[in-house]
Amino acid sequence: MDRPTHSPDMAIRMPDTAIRMIVLAGRHPHGTDALAQGFGMTHKCLVPLAGRPLVAHVLQTAAVHPAIASLAISVEREAFDGLFDVLSQLPGRGIAKLVNARENLVDSVLAAAEGWDGPVLVTTADHALLTPASIDAMIAALDDADLAFAMAPRATVISADPQHDHPFHEFSDGAYASCNLYAAANPEALNAAEVFRGGGRFAGNAWGVLRAFGFVNMVRLSLRTGSLADAAARLSRRWSLRLKPVVLRDGSQALDVDDARTHALAEAMLAERATPPRPEPGAPLARRALT
Repeated sequence: MDRPTHSPDMAIRMPDTAIRMIVLAGRHPHGTDALAQGFGMTHKCLVPLAGRPLVAHVLQTAAVHPAIASLAISVEREAFDGLFDVLSQLPGRGIAKLVNARENLVDSVLAAAEGWDGPVLVTTADHALLTPASIDAMIAALDDADLAFAMAPRATVISADPQHDHPFHEFSDGAYASCNLYAAANPEALNAAEVFRGGGRFAGNAWGVLRAFGFVNMVRLSLRTGSLADAAARLSRRWSLRLKPVVLRDGSQALDVDDARTHALAEAMLAERATPPRPEPGAPLARRALT
């Protein structure tokens, strides 16, 4: 049985092949996003955050990571001009391209992966707090998995965001929040995403859920009779691929910048990261050097 991959203190081996990061930056399917509206914009990915467009933060983190050689940003064509400005300010290593977003997330991901035959990471434009450690953990998971998905335990998420209002997924070993971060060993593994065609959470299509997870799997999940790793193992058998959950102990990785509250919280967290920690008064010099 596969066990979740945990991120802390993990020895990371860079993959033998380069990785493409796909960033989903398209407009909300049901109209202009509320946060974007508040800033007078059509696309949330261009909303300013800590002096830069929202999407620039995740792109910067990806662009400087040594394993990521290609960036593909999925967004509607009318936002290309704004994204060109963002891309022009990224480090020059690797390649970056804009891909016209499709009508649903699955087609958008597959279009952004087109022409690439190596490992792929997928995240969203509002993942402004994405860390290199989270990318490392996803890469490590692909050593023995076809697909990996990131989750954060409820306690760590609440610690980072006490007012977190997105649902948690309950399992026998605890509750977890999705971190909107996924990895695939190759584009072929992304074909499993076909089960999600039609929109987020299967667009309310109960039969789509049953087809993807199987009736027995759904009953066991609803009864919380299995752990997160158990659920991944059952889905691996159903999908005939190796699926692995990656448990990130940094609760901020589950923070979506969705509204004014989370926007302010993300801005504060980014400011805190940018400020070097102050050494404790009277601390030995060697200890200060390590802080």
